[in-house]
Amino acid sequence: MQEDQRVFDVAIVGGGIGGTMLGTVLARHGVRVLLLEGSGHPRFAIGESTVPETTFGLRVLARRYDVPEIEHLATNAALRRHVSSNCGVKRNFGFVYHREGEPTRPDECTQYPTWGPPLGPDSHYFRQDVDAYMFHVAVSYGVTAYTHTMVDDVKFEEDGATLVTRDRGSFRASYVVDAGGMRAMLPERLGLRQEPPYRTRSRTIFTHMVGVRPFDAVSPPREQHRMPSPFSQGTLHHMFQGGWLWVIPFDNQSTSTSELCSVGLNLDLDRYPRPDDVSAEEEFWRHVRRFPSVARQFERARAVRPYVSTDRTQFASQKVVGDRWCLLPHASDFIDPLFSSGLAVTVMALNALGHRLIDAVRQDDFDTARFAYLDHWTKRMFRFYDDLVSCSYIAFDDFDLWNAWNRVWTLTTLYGTNAQNQAAVTYEKTHDPACFDILEMPPYRGLRGMDNPWVERMFDQSRDAVLAYRAGELTKEKTIARIYEVLGESGLVPSVWGTLDPGNRCPSGVFTLWPLMKILLWGKYRSPRHVRGSYFTGGARLVGKEAVQAYTSELRAGSSLVHQTVRDMWLNWNRDWARRPAPRK
Repeated sequence: MQEDQRVFDVAIVGGGIGGTMLGTVLARHGVRVLLLEGSGHPRFAIGESTVPETTFGLRVLARRYDVPEIEHLATNAALRRHVSSNCGVKRNFGFVYHREGEPTRPDECTQYPTWGPPLGPDSHYFRQDVDAYMFHVAVSYGVTAYTHTMVDDVKFEEDGATLVTRDRGSFRASYVVDAGGMRAMLPERLGLRQEPPYRTRSRTIFTHMVGVRPFDAVSPPREQHRMPSPFSQGTLHHMFQGGWLWVIPFDNQSTSTSELCSVGLNLDLDRYPRPDDVSAEEEFWRHVRRFPSVARQFERARAVRPYVSTDRTQFASQKVVGDRWCLLPHASDFIDPLFSSGLAVTVMALNALGHRLIDAVRQDDFDTARFAYLDHWTKRMFRFYDDLVSCSYIAFDDFDLWNAWNRVWTLTTLYGTNAQNQAAVTYEKTHDPACFDILEMPPYRGLRGMDNPWVERMFDQSRDAVLAYRAGELTKEKTIARIYEVLGESGLVPSVWGTLDPGNRCPSGVFTLWPLMKILLWGKYRSPRHVRGSYFTGGARLVGKEAVQAYTSELRAGSSLVHQTVRDMWLNWNRDWARRPAPRK
């Protein structure tokens, strides 16, 4: 290999979805990128469920950096057409509460639907296909990529770094990005790992299965639970005191070619310490059998890969950026799979890191101060998710408490998603990528609306009430009353939502075209002053335009799913889950 083929502007260690998207963005703008992946593709990975902020962030990333292939990951229709038919659809976040030894009660569930077409729905990524797709996209844009290449050491000098690999010799780069996840190389090499400073203390057992029944086939009928979307058409969370179980089906749409379902049991580490004398498989099934409705869903299920059991799920690093290096979020810290935060924080970081690295290469200036924004907001979002998740584990004590706390999360989701939509609306008018700069200005920085003082105050006061409950300072009833009081005083709740009605267990309603238009119109014309003008400005026109584009796109592709696209624009309920082909024996 010639010497100039060993010298790069940026080296990325880790070829998963985050590393390959970053490499593609940089290469698209003339940066010489080296990507080193220790294993190969396809390969197993979790982090399979998107959320609205992830998919909106992917749209921003694709348009800001002119990489349309990234936008194929942003809606389920594009994903299944361009990437993989092994991916599932996510039309909702479903939460079902369980008591040991009892069938689930019809009125103890909540739901938050994701956005319908054209801006949604969200997806269940079959990561081995999605990651392989992005790896090949990166290579097609000019990234120099090597798989099965372990990096044994990185030596930093004043003008760059030398990466020493096990089998391919050494490479030089001006800057190094570690996208290696929990076992990332740089945190170990630089001594960055620290005891997680987080309140959340949980552990996980996970695998992939076949034969997991749609929960709609075993749950109380819709007439009793009154949720607007089928549970099996989304990410299902089975909640119980001290834990929860995810069910992420990849076979839940009519065109799916997969029979797999991702499942994971998450347990409060203090309430359920990891046993020394029980296998991961045995412990998993012990908990499944505690809850009759869960047991019915899993009565035909079997694992198709080994169970993985973790110690404490949380990990942390002292900082995210340093002299000539940076950690992507999933290499820096992690909280918990609840609320699918990993991909959302990663996409936020990629949007902020991309233009900084492009400018740094062009100006040959990699001063650490240039990347301080990334360090601050990545760490701040991990602190936020720690608060959100730890209070959720507390709220799992009682359904009514969860029903109240859940509304805090749904409200932050609305404002976080709409912040990115504001940038997209402006871009549609101007087609100037500079309009995305507002995402790094108040009140749009970070995720979940946390840069907005009104949203932050609402969240902090609700969190403090839950923590007071845990400390024994407030009764459950007073905690619930306090959360509703805070929500009402915030002025953030759309008048078209049922957030302040405890009996409405899907308080956001649905995000099909007409309800979505009503939210946008409320925000533009009827919301309080601290909302109006900062959010919901002009989004109705964008939604209408993209609805037409989604319909015509299906027609041009000769898709047999045109009717389904139109249906999903207007209706949230379907019986696609009941029309799935029977599994092969």
